[in-house]
Amino acid sequence: MLSVVLNHERNSGQGMFQTNREPAPEPVLANPEATPTPLDASVRVGEAGRAGAVVAGAAVGAITASNRGLSPPRRDPRVDTLRGLFLIVMMVDHLPHNPLRRLSDGGFGLVSGAEGFVFLSGLVSAWVYGHIFANQGLNAARRRAWHRARDIYLTHLLLYTLALLGGLCGGWQIASRFADFWEAWWHGAVLIYQPGYFSILPMYAGFLLLFPLLLQQMARGRAPLIWAGSIALWLSAQWGIGGPAHNPPWLQLGTFNILAWQLFFIAGAQFGYLKVAELRSPIPHSRALLGFCVVVVSLLFLVRHQNVFFRNLSLIDVRTALADWKMRNHPLRLINFAAYAYILWYLPRSVDERVQGLSVFRLLRYFGRHSLQVFAWSILVSYAAFSFRDTWVTLSPARQVLLALAAAASLACPAWLHERWRFRASQRSLRLAENTATPS
Repeated sequence: MLSVVLNHERNSGQGMFQTNREPAPEPVLANPEATPTPLDASVRVGEAGRAGAVVAGAAVGAITASNRGLSPPRRDPRVDTLRGLFLIVMMVDHLPHNPLRRLSDGGFGLVSGAEGFVFLSGLVSAWVYGHIFANQGLNAARRRAWHRARDIYLTHLLLYTLALLGGLCGGWQIASRFADFWEAWWHGAVLIYQPGYFSILPMYAGFLLLFPLLLQQMARGRAPLIWAGSIALWLSAQWGIGGPAHNPPWLQLGTFNILAWQLFFIAGAQFGYLKVAELRSPIPHSRALLGFCVVVVSLLFLVRHQNVFFRNLSLIDVRTALADWKMRNHPLRLINFAAYAYILWYLPRSVDERVQGLSVFRLLRYFGRHSLQVFAWSILVSYAAFSFRDTWVTLSPARQVLLALAAAASLACPAWLHERWRFRASQRSLRLAENTATPS
């Protein structure tokens, strides 16, 4: 699901979304006469040289600006670990049928890796752009978010173009409905045609384009209105609005109904904002609620695997739950996700400290730190696998498992390449700075 700027703050406390329970200190403003009330401040526009600082002080409100000028926030290992896990799960899900999909495709209940990835994208977006908002102003946050949206769109366009070219060479035909290559290309370029596996990145780019406005409204204390609007859009998706049946024939937006899936991103952004603003979390730290969530995930796990545990008992149509329900973010799937999220939030940080040195967790964090590159690579691998799906289905289950494991292991390649590229870029910048500072 895809990533944002990867420098974000390590959470303190017991849970992944734990926030400081002390009230936020009064913001330090560029203009000492301006003293906005937290969560109820308006945008101020000053002189060109002071606009960013004034906007940061006035519009952010609850976001503390007392750390202005400090280094960017640090990474959270739990978030990186979860993103890495979700990337592997989605990699296996996106391959042709194989025995491992019994674990990855709703293996833990009526949830998948995609929900968690979109939620974490909203969470990290609030950490990253909220920090920029507080230190540099709204314009800087907008510029960074829009640049990231541009990068994600260009990544999508490159993947889509490569897939179309692969189809000309005998690969998987993702746009057979169009008369020629160029008709298929421009429909995909303007995002009115999004075939399978090519809809997540456009959805995320759209979220980032709107994120500065969302951040500004959260800073003004309008979180209840944001929640109300997001839930209203989600409810409309439950009635089919935004789905293929209600869209015109020329508009195909892929697997996910964006009106339903925006709720995951908005929820992640709201919890991420609480951390940046140093506000108290509205979620109670309750053992009773933890027990309730454990019961919920256990029951929905049994329902998901009803054929294994209950033989002929048919509580739900599992195929519908894994397909149509996923597309529109069905209430049961939403409840299942919320229960898992609370359990992960409740886990103390001492658990992270005990397991983060294990090789498997280091690998997951490594994938999570390079999520955009890893996800883009997974799409290419999936496309190649479906191009040979006729051969794939003839393989034995053991060989299918080996290929799926090899595909998951190959995610290390883009992560390593991106890490090397960033290292060399930083070295070039350092040398340039040294040369600039050295007198001639």
